[in-house]
Amino acid sequence: MEAAVTNLLRYGSGYQYTGSIKNSKEYFENLTDARFNINGVTFGLRYEISDSIEYGLNFVGINKRFVEYDHESGISLRAGNFWEVISRGLTLNLFEDRTLYYDTGIDGVRLTYEKIFEYKNPLKIKAQLIGGNITFRDYLTPERVEEYKLRNAYLRVSPLKPLVFGLNYVHSNGILPEEGFLTYVNTDLPEGYVILNYPEFQIYANYAHKSSVISPNEIYPDPTTALGDGFYSSLSYTPGKLGLTMEYKNYAFDITLPDNRSNTRPSRMLPYQNPPTAQRENTSVLTSRNPHVVNFNDEVGGQIDLVYSVNDNLSFNLNGSIASTHYQYQDIDTSSVISYERVDRGDSWLPDMSNAFSPFWSIYLEGENYATDKIYAKLALSIQSNVIYNQINPSNSEIIKATTVPLEFRYSFTNKYSLTFINETQWVSNSINIGDKDFMNQFNSLTFSSSPKLNFTVSSEFSNNDDEPTGKSSWFTVDASYKLNESNTFGLSYGSERGGLKCTNGICRFVQPFEGFRLLISTLY
Repeated sequence: MEAAVTNLLRYGSGYQYTGSIKNSKEYFENLTDARFNINGVTFGLRYEISDSIEYGLNFVGINKRFVEYDHESGISLRAGNFWEVISRGLTLNLFEDRTLYYDTGIDGVRLTYEKIFEYKNPLKIKAQLIGGNITFRDYLTPERVEEYKLRNAYLRVSPLKPLVFGLNYVHSNGILPEEGFLTYVNTDLPEGYVILNYPEFQIYANYAHKSSVISPNEIYPDPTTALGDGFYSSLSYTPGKLGLTMEYKNYAFDITLPDNRSNTRPSRMLPYQNPPTAQRENTSVLTSRNPHVVNFNDEVGGQIDLVYSVNDNLSFNLNGSIASTHYQYQDIDTSSVISYERVDRGDSWLPDMSNAFSPFWSIYLEGENYATDKIYAKLALSIQSNVIYNQINPSNSEIIKATTVPLEFRYSFTNKYSLTFINETQWVSNSINIGDKDFMNQFNSLTFSSSPKLNFTVSSEFSNNDDEPTGKSSWFTVDASYKLNESNTFGLSYGSERGGLKCTNGICRFVQPFEGFRLLISTLY
C-alpha cells in the first residue's frame, strides 16, 4: 500500500473593513487530503474543519472523497468528487479556488477510454462519459445554492500526428433559486473543436452552442428558450527567438437588454462553463487592482502577445488586449417608461471602442534581463482603460484609466542568499470619484531569501485616493515563511492589506481590507 497525506492549516485574526466600518475577523481552516493506493485502486478523501471560514459557510467533516482505478487497457474509472476541463472550457470547466470560495466540482462517475493504435499513421482516441451532480454555492452569496444534474459525452480523435478533432456534449437539469421561487432549467451544450499542431505553429478553433429551456413559474409565466453561443480561437507561432500568440473570443452565451442583466438569471452562461479570458492575466500588485472582469455572456475581443529573446539573458514581452460588448441599445419609448431596443450592426464580430459598448483595452511592455549571475532586473509599462457604461445616464459611466510602471531588481549574494526589491508606481483616473478624479498609488516590497528555507518580506502601499473606502492612505505588511524540511512549511504575516478585486480564470470577487495577522502551516506526509 502507498499513502500520501497533505495538511494545510490557515488561521487569521484581526479586523476586516466594510467601507469605513471596522469589524473583528477571525477564521480557522484546516484541510487534510489523503490518498491511498491499494493494488492499483486509489482512494482519496478530504477532511475539512472550517470554523469559522474566511469566505463562505462553516463546515466540519468529510468534504471530498473518491475511488479511482486505471487499467492497462486504457480504461479508467473514477467515482466520487472530481474536477474536469474539456478542451478550453467553453462547455465544461469544473475547478476549485478556495481563495475565492469558488467550487464547481462534480459528485458522480467518470469513465474514460484512451488508446493509441499503432498504424502507419498512429490513431489516438479518447472517449469519456461523465454523470453526476453539482452543488454550486454562489461565491458572493454563499446561502444561494444552485443544483445541477449533469451528463457529458466527449470524443477526441487524432487521425494524423498534427491533427486533432474533438466533440463534446453537455446536458444539465438545473434548479435555481430566484426571488423566493425555484426555476427549472434544462440546458444542452454541444461543441466541436479542431487543432493543427506543427513544430513552429499551432492553430486552435472551438465553437459551442447553448440552448436553455426555462420552465414556466411565477417569475417566468411562459415557456422560454434562451439561445447563445461562444467561439474561441488561437494561433501560436514560435520561429527561433520569437514567440507570437494571438487569441480571439466571441462570447454571446446570453446577450440581453440592459435592464434584464443579472448575475443569477437562468439564461446566463452556467457556472460549470468557464472559457478562456483571452486577455493578459496581471501578476503585479497594482496592475491587478483594476482588472477587466470578463463578461462571458456578451463580449468580443482578443489579445496579441509577442515575446522576443535577444539572447539567453535578455528578453522582451509586448501584449495588447481589446474587448467590448456586441451591441449598443436605445430607449424607444417616449414616455417615462424605459423600453430598450438593440441597435444591430453588421460587424458585431469585432469589438467597438465607443463608450456605449463598455470597451476595454490594455498595452503591456516588459523587459527582463539577467545582467550577470548575481543581478536580475525587470521593468514594465502597463496602460489600461476600462469603461462601465451607464445606460440610463451615460455621463455617469465609470471610466478608469491606469498607467503602471512595475520594477523588480534582485541581487544574489551567493547561490543561497538574495535580496529582491519591487517598486510599482501607478497613476489612475476614475471618472466617478467624488473627490479628486486623478490619484496615485505606490507599492514597495523588500524580500530577503535564504534558499530554499527562508523568505522574509516587508511591503508597503500608499495612495492619495480621496475615495478610498476605508479612508486610509497607507498599508504595511511583514511576511515570513520558513521551510523546516521537505515536508513542513510555516508562514506568518502581520499588518494591513488594502483589499480589492481578486480574479482567477475570469472569476472575480471583492476581497475586503484586512488588518491583523495570518498563519499558514503546510505539511506533507
